[in-house]
Amino acid sequence: MIKILLADDETDSRDAIVQYIDWEGHGLELVGAAGDGAEALEMIKTRKPDIAILDIYMPKLSGIQVIERCRREMPDAPAFIIISGYNDFGCAQQAIRLKVEEYLLKPFLARELMDAVQRALLQVELRRGGAPGDFVSFVLSCQQESPRAAHGRYSMELERRVLNAVSVGSREDVTRSVDEFLAECVLNQTIPAALSYGQMLYFEICRLIMERTGSFPAENAFFKRSWTQDGVYEQLAQALHRAALDAHELISTGKRRSSVVITAVNYIEQHYAEELTLGKIAEEIYVSPPYLSNIFKEKMDINLMSYIHKVRVEKAKKLLLESSLSIQKVAELVGYRHEKHFMQIFKKACGMTPSQFRFRKKE
Repeated sequence: MIKILLADDETDSRDAIVQYIDWEGHGLELVGAAGDGAEALEMIKTRKPDIAILDIYMPKLSGIQVIERCRREMPDAPAFIIISGYNDFGCAQQAIRLKVEEYLLKPFLARELMDAVQRALLQVELRRGGAPGDFVSFVLSCQQESPRAAHGRYSMELERRVLNAVSVGSREDVTRSVDEFLAECVLNQTIPAALSYGQMLYFEICRLIMERTGSFPAENAFFKRSWTQDGVYEQLAQALHRAALDAHELISTGKRRSSVVITAVNYIEQHYAEELTLGKIAEEIYVSPPYLSNIFKEKMDINLMSYIHKVRVEKAKKLLLESSLSIQKVAELVGYRHEKHFMQIFKKACGMTPSQFRFRKKE
């Protein structure tokens, strides 16, 4: 049986996962349910689960810290599924950096967790080069297909070609690479294997989108859709082509937008002492003011003028601490022609006047 370990410091959440999922019915053995990160780490080392489902925020050790310790201290660490009650982009980034197999947001359905377990185990077994009987049984129980063994070969090389095409190729490259993947890994497989391999590629495409654009796509839409036995291969082909081409467009657009924002940030850094407006910066970097305003807010999570004030305040802090210049002179050097305006901006940002800041920091 496939061994699963659960760790969640929220008792209600932990108990619900333990009680309401038919572990044995899916060919799974729940070998432990830890209430904090330290207990989870100890259980992982002693009970050797195939998959560890970890809450990201736990006492003693966070889910991320548990994963880091396992990867450092165990030669054969389990696959990891992170669960979180917070849509925290920073945590998702950490999970991706650690190559966590799955990342689920609470609340989730039992079926969604089973899908995540299936995909996590698939990735592990494919890296190891096989698909043992326990895994086949699990795939069949999740997909509710006829009891034919999932077989075939998932090509990491073809996956890499798809991801490279999505990232840096043309639309024609994307279409061609997906066609190659489908021919090798999907079209000649049993339905359970085809669905599993399609899901795995889809998840990797979603992971790539997040790494390159900072947006976390709703990959569960792929797994929640209704797959009919008639025409399942055509449905898979359509879904994977659409996903890859959409990802290509998102990443290409993201690159163009990121380039504009980086240029604007560099311009502000070099010209913060001058009179800056949205219109002037847009003119200097050859884009329209509305376009610059929208993409700057989207990428930086702050509007452009607020960012300019933020840069100027940081420059002012440095001058206040490292010189004896008057407040009026500091204001002029960081781009404010009126001392009163500078003091209002500074106090709003720091909770104190420039003079108070200088006095307190030098005490």
